Amino acid sequence: MILYILVALLSAGITAGCFYLIGRAKERKKKSSIDEDSMQEFIPWSRVNEFIEHDRQRISSDLHDDVGSVLSLIHLDLDLVMREAELFPPHIEAKLIVIKRNLNRTIESIRNIIWNLSPDFIEGMSLNFAIRELCHKFDAIKGTHMHFVQSGTPVPISQRQKLNLFRMVQELFSNSIKHSNAWNISVHLHWEDELLTITVEDDGFDYRRKENEEKTSGMGTINLSKRAASIGATLRREQISPRGLRVVIEFNPRQIDDADFPLAPSETLP
Repeated sequence: MILYILVALLSAGITAGCFYLIGRAKERKKKSSIDEDSMQEFIPWSRVNEFIEHDRQRISSDLHDDVGSVLSLIHLDLDLVMREAELFPPHIEAKLIVIKRNLNRTIESIRNIIWNLSPDFIEGMSLNFAIRELCHKFDAIKGTHMHFVQSGTPVPISQRQKLNLFRMVQELFSNSIKHSNAWNISVHLHWEDELLTITVEDDGFDYRRKENEEKTSGMGTINLSKRAASIGATLRREQISPRGLRVVIEFNPRQIDDADFPLAPSETLP
């Protein structure tokens, strides 16, 4: 009975700790969102993006240092307990196995959140490779099928340009899944000497997409357009019959970045 209570307390502690720490991160993110609205009235969008990325990095670091550290300690303690599992009654051992499975899922979810938030991970990657990895992440979502195609010879671009293009594709993927119930999503990066074309297509429901745009006053589309304009890219939306949406991003990789960012290493096809 005592062992069962201990296991129950451990499970409750894991859940409460995770929700508390993740809740702190969400509160900080909510506050930063309010700050973004006020900043946009006085600061150019390109600078707002820099503040946003800085805040994403801070939240990512908090999750890694706080939530990640706590979960690692819990995982270690749980391993120590499970070494004595053969001494426990079968129902206690089964409960420990369930707790460990849920803990591992939580750790993996936190890693994915950190990966999505932090811009550092793409510093050593080409845009092609970063978006392909993003496809792998979304492909792991149940019921979602991602398709990635690349063509042409990549041209060096600045870190800021690469990060903004990546964020735009990331946002389009999220919108397709969350707001249109898309099952199939494809992305095609085509490089030419003075033109990079990124085409994202999905088979989502248009009425679901329109419902979301009405609720948010089209802020998602507006933010995408502003992010594109901040690096000199263009954004075009095309409805697909009988259902679906195609978004085309066109960007001149040869143009000089207004911001003082170093060029990324010459990209080669992974």
